[in-house]
Amino acid sequence: MKSIRVLVCAILVVAGLSACSSNKAEGPTHKAKTSACLVTTETSAAGSPEKQLAFDLVEAKVIYGLNAKEIRTPKNSSDYQIDSLLLTSLRDGCLYFLATDQAIGNRVVNFASNHKYVVALIVGGVAPQNQPANVRWIADDLASGAALAGFASAAKSTTDNVRLLVQSGYFEEAKVISSFSSGVKAFNVAAGKNVDLTVSKVTGPAEASIALQGVSDQAVLAVFAGKAIWEEVRKGNSKLLIGSDLQLGNTATVDPRVIASVERNFNALVLGTAKDLLDKNFRLDPVLAQKDALLNGVVLLRTKDETVLDGATMDLLNAYKAKLVASRAK
Repeated sequence: MKSIRVLVCAILVVAGLSACSSNKAEGPTHKAKTSACLVTTETSAAGSPEKQLAFDLVEAKVIYGLNAKEIRTPKNSSDYQIDSLLLTSLRDGCLYFLATDQAIGNRVVNFASNHKYVVALIVGGVAPQNQPANVRWIADDLASGAALAGFASAAKSTTDNVRLLVQSGYFEEAKVISSFSSGVKAFNVAAGKNVDLTVSKVTGPAEASIALQGVSDQAVLAVFAGKAIWEEVRKGNSKLLIGSDLQLGNTATVDPRVIASVERNFNALVLGTAKDLLDKNFRLDPVLAQKDALLNGVVLLRTKDETVLDGATMDLLNAYKAKLVASRAK
């Protein structure tokens, strides 16, 4: 069962994948045991795409037998240090590299351009210039997901108020708050309502506990925060929760009051790239470069079930999504 498999394995992946370094001198061959390596920083922000990529790599490990590993780059690593880590990993059998950080992604793209028998999947940032044929790139757009969450939160409100709790340092924190607010306003215009928004920014569990004391049990509470903040949310009274990066439906650890989650949908791309590698389809023509995460379903608002939003609300939400996509196409 996917949910159990992903939960058990991904804990190991996210908590600390084995390092991709080795003293082996020989380069890998396609008969050697192949690894997929997620290249991360030591200070990854909560809400970054890395958590979802780790979950998807676990599935690639189950389906294709790839080793799933992590390369942690030290803070303020130079280009030379990152390149050295990538080369060491290649010698240890890593032929599939994934990255989300812009600076690291640039080094992975450069590395892939010099090693034609590897593949790379880069998520977010700016599309690579002169993108090599063995690199796949897709945009990330948490802000648009937050806008959809704001719209849905306002639609579910019965108190004409929505509460938003955001952890300081959360991935694209300022954009999340601004876009969520825009979503609430868009619902008010579309439905002729007057739902207002209360935003609380917290640095840790203690501040979150204080902020949650003023939240009514009837309020819709949206939370963009890491695990420690969610532990405080679990103690709160709100009956309707909307979150982010929760892998809703894939784990057994989500608060049962959660009705929706802003999530990334990388699965098909992660698995497809793994299959390309094993089939030796290193080069793509044309290259894979998806510039609109919302349009391509890479970022979405996943609901707990089909009853969360009624048909009329879904129509309004889909119309709003279409407006967001159209606004970027101009």
